[in-house]
Amino acid sequence: MAPEAAKRALFALMVEAEALSFGSFTLKSGRISPYFFNSARFQTGPLLEALSEHYARVIAERAPGATIVFGPAYKGIPLCVATAMALSRKVGRTIGYLFNRKEEKTHGDRGLFVGQVPGPGDRVAMVDDVITDGGTKLEAVGLLRKSFAAPVDVLVIAFDRMEQGQAGQDAIAEFRKTTGVPVSALFTLDDLEAALDGATGLGQDLRARLRDYRRQYGLPAGARG
Repeated sequence: MAPEAAKRALFALMVEAEALSFGSFTLKSGRISPYFFNSARFQTGPLLEALSEHYARVIAERAPGATIVFGPAYKGIPLCVATAMALSRKVGRTIGYLFNRKEEKTHGDRGLFVGQVPGPGDRVAMVDDVITDGGTKLEAVGLLRKSFAAPVDVLVIAFDRMEQGQAGQDAIAEFRKTTGVPVSALFTLDDLEAALDGATGLGQDLRARLRDYRRQYGLPAGARG
């Protein structure tokens, strides 16, 4: 599937799953956003399977040597399992999944991790929904590097809001700089604006509020290159 066709398909999927909503939403930061993305809305087998195919496509392109898909708890857990299955089908070889527990288990199946333990020759692709301030992703990379020798080749997120953090920084750029791990997004704010320009039934008021919000808090169009 061509990149633009894939983005159109993903936009339709997000709308179908009601993962992308429009209105007035108070974010954790306190900002009032005209839209909201919630990956937890991919809550059925068919929806999650369709989303995982987009993750698998990007991983195959950006981290072709990946052998394990890691997802940080909690939203990353279903994403890594479904993506490992989709990527296995796509590349024709076995791909493992791995996720962490919030607290180390001290009995039975002990430890912080569940899934395929990285060994010699393994390479990890990380998946999650969004980056807000980057803190949880930094912790996850630190935990992986502390626990295993396997390199982290890429972080793939579902949606890039292209938004500045509270200190005015670009959280994704800071994550890349700090960890050395490249970040790829299935869909960005640039993609959303393009999709809205071609959509019917969405008024000029929504587009205007989106532009106003971006002027206040966002990165410029094309900032991701």
